[in-house]
Amino acid sequence: MTPKFLRDEAARFRGMAGTADLEASKVRLLAMAIDFEARAKAADELTDPTPDKAIKVKAAKKIAKEANEVA
Repeated sequence: MTPKFLRDEAARFRGMAGTADLEASKVRLLAMAIDFEARAKAADELTDPTPDKAIKVKAAKKIAKEANEVA
C-alpha cells in the first residue's frame, strides 16, 4: 500500500465519521483514520529516508588495531 492510498483511506474514514449517527461509530472510524495516517507516515519514512540523520554503528566485538594486539 502506498502512502497516498493510505492517506486517501484515512480521509475516507474521516468523511464517514462525519456522517455517522452513533458516537461509537464516529470514534471507531476516527481511530481507523488515525491508524491509516500513522501507516502512511511510516511508509513515507521507509520510502524516503531523511539523509540528515546519522546512522550510529557499534561493533559487536573490539577489533585489534595492529596485528600483534589482542582484541
